[in-house]
Amino acid sequence: MKSKKILSVLLILFFAFGIFYSCGKKDGDKTSDKKRKLDDIGELDTNGAINGDWVIKREMSDAEKLNPIVTNDNTAEGVYLRIYEALLDQNFITFEFIPELASLPEVAPDYLSYTFKMNKDAKFSDGKPVTGEDVIYTMKAIKNPFADNAAARNYYESVKSVELVNGDLGIVRINMKEPSWRAIINLGSFAICPKHVLDPENLTDKYTWDDCKDYKTAEKNPAIKKYADFLNSQEVSREPKYVLGSGPYMLEKWETGQNIILKRSPNYWDRKNTPNYPDKIIFKIIQDNSASVVAAKNKEIDLMVVVSPKDFYKELENAEQFDLVRVTPSEPAFSYIGWNMKNPLFSDKKVRWALSHLVDRNSIIEKVLYGSATKIQSPVYYKFEKLLNKELPEIPFDPEKAKKLLDEAGWKDTDGNGILDKMVDGKKLEFKFTFLIPTHPVRKQTLLVIADALKKVGIQAEVQELEWSVYLDKTKKHQFDATLAAWANPTTPPDPYQIYHSSQMEGEGSNYVSYNNPESDKLIEEYRRELDENKRIDILKRWQQIIYDDQVYTFLWNPKSRYIYNNRYRNTRFYSKRNSMEMNEWWVPKGSQKYSPTMN
Repeated sequence: MKSKKILSVLLILFFAFGIFYSCGKKDGDKTSDKKRKLDDIGELDTNGAINGDWVIKREMSDAEKLNPIVTNDNTAEGVYLRIYEALLDQNFITFEFIPELASLPEVAPDYLSYTFKMNKDAKFSDGKPVTGEDVIYTMKAIKNPFADNAAARNYYESVKSVELVNGDLGIVRINMKEPSWRAIINLGSFAICPKHVLDPENLTDKYTWDDCKDYKTAEKNPAIKKYADFLNSQEVSREPKYVLGSGPYMLEKWETGQNIILKRSPNYWDRKNTPNYPDKIIFKIIQDNSASVVAAKNKEIDLMVVVSPKDFYKELENAEQFDLVRVTPSEPAFSYIGWNMKNPLFSDKKVRWALSHLVDRNSIIEKVLYGSATKIQSPVYYKFEKLLNKELPEIPFDPEKAKKLLDEAGWKDTDGNGILDKMVDGKKLEFKFTFLIPTHPVRKQTLLVIADALKKVGIQAEVQELEWSVYLDKTKKHQFDATLAAWANPTTPPDPYQIYHSSQMEGEGSNYVSYNNPESDKLIEEYRRELDENKRIDILKRWQQIIYDDQVYTFLWNPKSRYIYNNRYRNTRFYSKRNSMEMNEWWVPKGSQKYSPTMN
């Protein structure tokens, strides 16, 4: 069965190779849901599947925006993946790319053009066909320099133009400025949006591809800014009349701070390959983690990520008593501490090395994460041995080494107040800073452990929690000292450009820590251009050595995901990918359905 996913290139970017290790049940395995293995993908179970019921999934915070062109948010991605589709899809059992809104492309011998034949059956949820004009419109919107999509736009810098072939709405050609081995991935993965809905004034027709090449050029054409203002507006990303795609679900209602409700698209065009069994998928906002566990036990929600490992392994140890099933699927991701290098506290790599030596990963994994994580030294997913630089030594917890490095960097306690200080630009600067994080008890607990270790060597660190949208805004604008965060890994080959290239420090790009190393930039650019796989791997390994030496991040661990769901659902498969479950595939037997009658 095909598993739907638009390959995200927004806030959460990331590094993985398109081969995963899964532990799915063998055919004939009759293990009951209650005894399901925690890391089991689950077997296909669609015999007798029927429509009906709802899935209510807990979210910690509200989405930012739901238009996929301008959103930069994890929560939003989990919602809009049910609404929008791309030219190509990916099967998350085999990880092969397969046709979706279009066929696999015809690739020119020089890799400078990709021709897609549109699926004649594909329709938006309002019944209008998906055509090449929608592809052209969507790419023009992405390329608009004033659109709020800096994190995504870098993937399409090499796109020269998009055109209909001989004026045929059913054939679209994407032309490239230069060859790139990632082109087919990027070109097949962006969510196609309806031009007739999102560009009623045809403003994107009033600017050319060359008009979009940079801000200075774009300013000369008022249509570009006018359209970006429309696209960036809250209304376009919140109102059902605008949030409309070709996927199996439609936006019914968004109540800020309460829930986002999706309803099954009654005339979805691809039910043969992609079912949409639940009548509704509801994303319910419950900020407090303890309250969410109570809600799950009381059957007020059906599915949630259990944020606290203690809640998962202790409080929910006997989850079956509450008709709940626990699973820990592999969702490739990594946690890290980012140090804002524009801050003079963190500009010296000796200091960043010292800070990395003050993180007791072993103790935190054991006591805070209950052992459910694997230490890392690089952003490349540790299971992808072909890509991973295995020569990077583990960084031990070593306060004495940290003290030595800090002393070498000029940090000393000159006034005896217990806090290190240093003269910077003629002024005495004390080593005091704040970790900024979204509201997240595990991250807070982790940082309190780290802050205690920092205090013992003369560094004072506070922890400040912010609501997700505020936190996101501040990190994008580099208004923070340090943060504990995470990036997820997609199921496509890696591209470090978005997070680590110096160009992405500007315009709310994802290089939040302001890392700038010309040698790193050069390797990232060579990596993008290199068509030989073996040479690319060598470049990637050399690049990993550079960011390790620079301690761009303090790389922490790959955590295990923790989910619980109500056991009335069938076909509850969790794939090795980001947002691992496909709720549209879940179904409930007639006698166990809880909510509304099925739509007809």
